[in-house]
Amino acid sequence: MSSISEKADHVRAARDALTPHRAHTCHWPGCGKQVPPAMWGCTQHWYKLPLSLRNKVWAAYRVRQEDDLSPSRRYIEVAREVQDWIKLNATIR
Repeated sequence: MSSISEKADHVRAARDALTPHRAHTCHWPGCGKQVPPAMWGCTQHWYKLPLSLRNKVWAAYRVRQEDDLSPSRRYIEVAREVQDWIKLNATIR
C-alpha cells in the first residue's frame, strides 16, 4: 500500500508529464476540463470538496489504478459519496 505522500508524488508526476494522456475530464458534474487520468478533477473543483472527502479520495486511491482501469471497491464507494455531496451541497459549475 502506498503512503499519501507516494500517491501525491505519482499524481503530481502525472500532472507534469509531457506525454499525452487519454481523454479524462474532471469528475465535477458539467466541468469537462481535461485532467490527467491520475487526477480526480481540476484544481478548482478539487478544492471545492470538503477536506474530509478529499482525504477519503486519497485514502482509497491506488497508484496506477488509472492505468489498469481497476479502482478498488472502496474508491468507487468514495467516488459515489463525493458525487452525492456535490448534488446536495454545491451549485453545479
